[in-house]
Amino acid sequence: MGARRRGLGALSIAIALITVTAACGGDGEDSAGPEVEASASSGDGPVKEGGTLVYGQTAGVSQLDPNTIASGAQTQLQTLLWNGLTKWAPDNTAQPDLAENWANSPDFRQWTFTLRAGVKYHNGKPFTAAEAKKNFDRVRDPNVPAQVATKIDMVREVTAPDERTLVFDLDTPNPQLPSSIIDVKMSDVDDIASVDANGNGTGPYRLTSFVPDQTVELARNDAYWGERPKLDGLKIVRYADATAAQTAMRSGDVDVLWSVAPDSVGNLAADGRQLLTAAEPASYVVWELDTTSAPFDNPKAREALSYAANRQSIMDAAYAGYGQATPGNVAVNPGNPHYNTTLPAQEYNLDKAKQLFAEAGVTEGSTLTFWTVAGNYPEWTTAGQILQEDLKKIGINLDIQGNEVSTWSTRFYPKGKQFGNMIVANYVSFTPLPDSYALSWFAADKGTCECNWAAPPEYDEAIATIESTGPGPVRDEAFATAQEVLNRENPIVVVGSAAFLSVAQPDIRGLWVQSEGTLHLEEAGFAA
Repeated sequence: MGARRRGLGALSIAIALITVTAACGGDGEDSAGPEVEASASSGDGPVKEGGTLVYGQTAGVSQLDPNTIASGAQTQLQTLLWNGLTKWAPDNTAQPDLAENWANSPDFRQWTFTLRAGVKYHNGKPFTAAEAKKNFDRVRDPNVPAQVATKIDMVREVTAPDERTLVFDLDTPNPQLPSSIIDVKMSDVDDIASVDANGNGTGPYRLTSFVPDQTVELARNDAYWGERPKLDGLKIVRYADATAAQTAMRSGDVDVLWSVAPDSVGNLAADGRQLLTAAEPASYVVWELDTTSAPFDNPKAREALSYAANRQSIMDAAYAGYGQATPGNVAVNPGNPHYNTTLPAQEYNLDKAKQLFAEAGVTEGSTLTFWTVAGNYPEWTTAGQILQEDLKKIGINLDIQGNEVSTWSTRFYPKGKQFGNMIVANYVSFTPLPDSYALSWFAADKGTCECNWAAPPEYDEAIATIESTGPGPVRDEAFATAQEVLNRENPIVVVGSAAFLSVAQPDIRGLWVQSEGTLHLEEAGFAA
């Protein structure tokens, strides 16, 4: 699953949803712009052994099952307590993890993975191919709420012919299987009921304490099969609000603070502190729409909203310039080599928006609802206020409603709920193309976009081609076609690509940020 949602929805939230992960809101004291230099990794230099790293965030971790991940706040644990057969590298390629190597049949319908020898779960149980099969079978079980299942839905059967060999037989060809399986994490399925007590993983750290929605404490796994972790342990702490979290960072009580609101990084990323973000941001500021209910069941109303979005003003005001406007209205960063540069730009144009709204039955005096979260994501409210003022100029009212997270998410998630007349502010994050999930998320047959869009056959055919074809002109053409359909149909409004921003103390080393926003801590340590 390439998408991790920071808001709710794609794990699809990336993942195909990760539900709500709270960004730190501004405390009103800081301001920042792109003049504060950001890096995709923390500083270079020697790292000493020992110490406990304190990781702060304003969203809590509610449970620890890595394959039914419930919150983006949980993502940093995915590479600390657990491993997959493969893992992401900073260049967005799939690299060996619990699998030493793999091979595929010429038609990409069968893949054989050779697993490492001598790996054990934290509870001492040997990890074998049979254990890996249990995890894949569990993820593929329709009764298990594993969002990552959508990334491996082409798998027909998983077999373990011996202790170190795992074979995948596929219904359709898939050249991307090594990346598709990354988010399937290996846990002791036979003891999954105890995952909140012991973690049940094979990762570099083991669980020592978990208080839901408050703290998670980890200690180095001295029996780890891979490179010895530098730290004695990590402590993940939830703070009540952004002000408390930022105060802790300034006082030195926190070593790393995740997902800081753009308008708050200026003074926070000062005094030598490091500002971290992805090299190619693949997190998107989106407005989700119900394409099955009026008025956004009419493509003209969706197109009208896209033209009414003053993307550049929103990115400047709400995101302090960290990010990029996306007038092509697709969830693909314009800097990505697979971005379709021929897409017609849906530039800010209120006259055209007014005309299209009228043709869709949204006339002067109509009211739309902007659905956002109360007490968090202040950037969403800023974006809503800009849209509100612009729609007012063409006679359309926008009612901005802030809600508790549970109320906000329940209204539109999961896919299949109706939320007519509403514009839902959200984030959605995906691993960049050529990973297909940023596009397959919209597909009719397997997509999980809450927009409820019935993708035309042309789109689904393009997705099928992307997922079954290796690199080359045929796949490139399918990438272009899928983006053309999204640009034409506008199932959601993509305002811009935004950078997830985290701040680390000056002496932190070994961190790196994945394109879809995950902050990797597995190699973290303190400067020597």
